[in-house]
Amino acid sequence: MAPDMNKAAKVLRTFLMALLAFVLLGPRSASQLSFMASADLIARGTASQKGMLCRKAAVSGSQRQLPSGRAATRTLLDPRSWMAPPASLSERLSPREWLRMYRTLGLPQDATRADVAKATSRLRRKYANDADALERVEAANLWIMTKILADQEDATRARQQANRLREMGDTPRKLFQKYIAGYLPPSIRQMFQPPTMKHFRWASAVIGVFALAGLCIPAQGTNFVGLAGASAMGFVYQRGRPEPVKDDMGNVGRVQKNNPKEMAACIVLVLLGAGLGLLLSYALAAVLNTEWQMCFCPTACAALWLISLFFRVHECFD
Repeated sequence: MAPDMNKAAKVLRTFLMALLAFVLLGPRSASQLSFMASADLIARGTASQKGMLCRKAAVSGSQRQLPSGRAATRTLLDPRSWMAPPASLSERLSPREWLRMYRTLGLPQDATRADVAKATSRLRRKYANDADALERVEAANLWIMTKILADQEDATRARQQANRLREMGDTPRKLFQKYIAGYLPPSIRQMFQPPTMKHFRWASAVIGVFALAGLCIPAQGTNFVGLAGASAMGFVYQRGRPEPVKDDMGNVGRVQKNNPKEMAACIVLVLLGAGLGLLLSYALAAVLNTEWQMCFCPTACAALWLISLFFRVHECFD
């Protein structure tokens, strides 16, 4: 019993240490961004300016990033701050301070990195003999370049996250095309089509009414399944089919002939949906210890609803 308690205590202590390190050192330090943004600035400065900028970046990063012991303890004990995102660079200065930084360089707040470099180079030559003015120019350049690089990094990170989410959302379709659709004939592959919002609303409303009616009147469940099957057959057959041409009086000018293959495909799909609903009803009846008639109408309507959403037969067998 004692070794188990010691092991659990070690695991708990390791977890608390990792949590404390994440709270204290999780956000990106300001000194890293400052050094990255001012790399070209330091490379072109004098030796005294290099030391001054490095000391400023390190001191500002340590002062802004590392909290005191009491503040760190208060942050750790506050559950609201556990999942709070780190403050962005734009939030570290007030809007008035950012405006003063841009005015120091004589630039608008939508200035690019090239504009900042050009203005800084011009002001360095202008205030070469004024140490105080040159220090203000270097500080403004450091903060603005850091902000520009941080915004670019945030935009890149957001774009990468959006791409990852898009790939995750597209994974089921890729798996279906690779392992299922690749082995099906072209005419069968053409039958799959994602639903539009209008088609989704119509199919959900019509078949949902029959499923609800079957739940309210279980004795007539098979009749409602038949009506849902007829509705699903109509949705599948009419999906993507153009409206018949009519004249000014509303008379149909040209009647298209029915395709026997399309009609047979609709019937097969509806029978498959009803069979799948029957199997699911037997499975649910065995799990819930009830009669299968109680579950047949909802399960069959659900299968027919999916078929009416994702299948069509128009121009699939030409």
